[in-house]
Amino acid sequence: MNQTLSNPSANLSEEGCSLPVAHGVVLITINTLVGVFGSFGNLLVCVAVVTNARLRRSSNYLLFSLAIADLIVTMVCEPLVVAILGKITFSSDCATNLEHAYKILSRLSCSASVVHMAAISVDRFLAVWYPLRHEIFMEKFGMKIMLIVSWTFPITVPILSAVLPESFPKAFLGLATFALSYAIIVMFYSLIVAFLIKLRRKRNRQTPATLSVSCRVEMRVAFTLAIVIGIFTVCCFPLIIALFAAGKPLVKPQGATHMWIRTVALSSSAMNFLIYSLRIADFRQAYGAICRKICSFQEINIEAKLYKKERSKQCCGN
Repeated sequence: MNQTLSNPSANLSEEGCSLPVAHGVVLITINTLVGVFGSFGNLLVCVAVVTNARLRRSSNYLLFSLAIADLIVTMVCEPLVVAILGKITFSSDCATNLEHAYKILSRLSCSASVVHMAAISVDRFLAVWYPLRHEIFMEKFGMKIMLIVSWTFPITVPILSAVLPESFPKAFLGLATFALSYAIIVMFYSLIVAFLIKLRRKRNRQTPATLSVSCRVEMRVAFTLAIVIGIFTVCCFPLIIALFAAGKPLVKPQGATHMWIRTVALSSSAMNFLIYSLRIADFRQAYGAICRKICSFQEINIEAKLYKKERSKQCCGN
């Protein structure tokens, strides 16, 4: 097995690393913005689910957990990438230790994201096909099982990567997780599409009013989460193909092309909260309420500071 596949960064220090300053500055700027914007957005999702009564549904806790996985990317992986880009661009330093830390954390976060999406596809299948039993199943034990599995598999991948010998193709651990998760996603969303076809035939024979409001909501949520999965796929698969499709990297590790593809892959973690806000009214309302509270809190702080300043002036004048 090619050593580069099992450890793509093995030859970085031998080849040396450099990045054109123009590419480096733009990439540092984009990754910084994605990290800040994505962290704010994912924190907003977490706060919205916890504080808003209408969002405290069992299914939305999967979105909460997915936001935690995305926060690992935006709050930890993105700063590491910015530091790596800075060293490569301005010092021609491969930043081997930073790169090693980034790969461990990125494997955890990316594996967690794709496994969460597989769990979400199962949840949407149950909600669409068995709407009456779905909530009962999720509240009893379904949600606990999904959350445990969604974090057990991703945590296992970096642990095995650390303990297995260097000769073992560790990259295939992450690829196996992706393959299994996407098989689940494709299977269950295919069943959802089959339900849609069946539903359309039924609606052609009956009036549109026969479709319940709850069913319409579940189908809209299923379509929204399909958009999330689609964007994640479009952003992340170029990186997987570039590094692993041919059994060896198709682009130079830490070269300009690699870093651009990596940046696109990481940016998917900053998009989910925008999709929720555009597609789900409850999230829009929760975001608005949170932002109003933040603004009112800041106004109170400003008024308090002005009041203290005036008081200090009066005391000094006396």
